[in-house]
Amino acid sequence: MAFAGPALAGGPPVFAIVPNQSGAPTPAGSSLHAAIRRQLAADRRELARVNHDRRALIATAEHAEARANAATTNVPFALEDLAGRSRQAAAADATRAAQLRRAIAGLQTALQPVVVPAGAFDSGPAAVGAYAVQLAERYLGVRYVWGGSLPDEGFDCSGFVKYVYGQIGIELPHYAASQWAQTVHVQPSQLEPGDLVFFEPRADGPGHVGMYVGNGMFIEAPHTGAVVQYQSLAFEMSTMGFVGASRPAA
Repeated sequence: MAFAGPALAGGPPVFAIVPNQSGAPTPAGSSLHAAIRRQLAADRRELARVNHDRRALIATAEHAEARANAATTNVPFALEDLAGRSRQAAAADATRAAQLRRAIAGLQTALQPVVVPAGAFDSGPAAVGAYAVQLAERYLGVRYVWGGSLPDEGFDCSGFVKYVYGQIGIELPHYAASQWAQTVHVQPSQLEPGDLVFFEPRADGPGHVGMYVGNGMFIEAPHTGAVVQYQSLAFEMSTMGFVGASRPAA
């Protein structure tokens, strides 16, 4: 875990390097960056609105509580109800604001330029997997969106690993069961950083996938309302059921 370790330890992310020998942005890359910037602007506007609404709700709750304390009739019950509902809505806004801040941080990281040095992957699948982990860590905090496969729109589980490996020239299908079927399987005891780990057994194959980063941890785009994040392999095995692992770079 020499590559992913610093990020797991809470330090600054170590960024991967994507194939672009000239260093010049490609048209596709420029288009993606423009889309990411548009999403960043939208998220920042939404965050400002949510924070404004939260402050207004807190003010409403405080005003209602003050009136309830000063009242001598049955009015306090209605005021206390208003205050409670306002504080509950403010708490929901606080959760939404935290999600938006994480999404903004992930998109800002996704904009940072990277370049692959010539011959970076000549040492084999282990080097490719290590670079894939570094690249995956760039997208921590990007929102989950079902069917999503780009940082600006959000990722689902298979769209996330498809996008990461696509950046280093390895094409994967956008479906966990298809990724399982089309990659080389490895024994769990032989897991290396960059390997895909599959969960949720179904009749047509696994329903969930993430990327192993080492030390019993993997990165996943888990479910609606969440963001790309680290997760314990043992925890996911116990909650979703483990199917197996594969090595896209093999």
